[in-house]
Amino acid sequence: MEKPSVDTSKLLPSRKAIVRGIQAFIVFSAAGTLLGLWWKRPAGFEMVLAGLDWRFIGLLIPLIGLDYWLGGMRYRLFLNGNHFPNVSLWDCMRSNWANMFMGAATPFQSGGGPAQMYVLWRKGVRVADSLLLSTVNLSATMVFFLLSSVVALLWIPPGLFGEDLSPAFRAGFIALGSFATLILLVLVFPKVAHVVLQKIAGLLPLRSAVAQDRRTRILGKIESELQRFGDGFRSILKFNKTGLALTVVATLVLFSNKYLMGYVVARAMGQEVPFDVFIGLQVIQLLLIYFAPTPGASGVAELSSVWLMGKLMPESILLIYAVLWRFFTTILAAIIGGFVLLHEVQAAEEPAVKST
Repeated sequence: MEKPSVDTSKLLPSRKAIVRGIQAFIVFSAAGTLLGLWWKRPAGFEMVLAGLDWRFIGLLIPLIGLDYWLGGMRYRLFLNGNHFPNVSLWDCMRSNWANMFMGAATPFQSGGGPAQMYVLWRKGVRVADSLLLSTVNLSATMVFFLLSSVVALLWIPPGLFGEDLSPAFRAGFIALGSFATLILLVLVFPKVAHVVLQKIAGLLPLRSAVAQDRRTRILGKIESELQRFGDGFRSILKFNKTGLALTVVATLVLFSNKYLMGYVVARAMGQEVPFDVFIGLQVIQLLLIYFAPTPGASGVAELSSVWLMGKLMPESILLIYAVLWRFFTTILAAIIGGFVLLHEVQAAEEPAVKST
């Protein structure tokens, strides 16, 4: 399949930005770990090793494999050669690893999407199609967050964090619901989404003619993009309803598996934590780090883990739990993704080197 003519240099951040992002990820992660060390002093490492339950450690291996498989399967369900190009499950998994690497190296995980698009583009997928599929998967993710938030509200005992935080949780649920609604509007009702954006943009107090003209041009561009998204989504509904339904199911299982991985880490450390309350706290944590501004949610993930899980586990092992949980759910995949992206960039540069 002939690849579309796209300037690949525009798909990824610059090498300098990537290096700075990796440095920031390391710095913030280290800062969060050190603050956790100061806040909750861990027990001796020998004590932790002595209390390990190896049955649960063995269970982590298939859970990690399932996490990677589902991350790729969410794209393979569409990239099967029927309406979109045919990309193997392995390459879809590789693109997901690249996503996790660049998500860990950029603020708000903003580089993850371009990295995944780049790897898929190298396999013949148009950037526009990758963007559409990413939006579909984001919609499924938002639906899962909404459903899991309801579960968290039911499973977390009232007053666990005190009455002062209850309004904050409700406000977060409303914000999440609003964002999920906007994403679904973009896909299902693009014209309605454009009208909503026009109303919001009309509230901006722009007085100069230049600013008003820029707003008009931006809204025009957004309208064409929203229409393209709507057309693409209707094509998916027409040609691959099964894939769309399975994507929602795969997303539910994917993030539920991430919650389960945290629970298994806690049980592997010999902690008899209540399943329902633990999962409810994991829901809150994943929401916190999903929208965190630091590269890969570094710092935020470590501190939020120590804070939230301090309700269920002794202070002596909180930091060790946070580091292990972070490694198995994020850092390991980011390391793999770094090698994947490096290989893709080098492979793209080889033809140019040979031609000279």
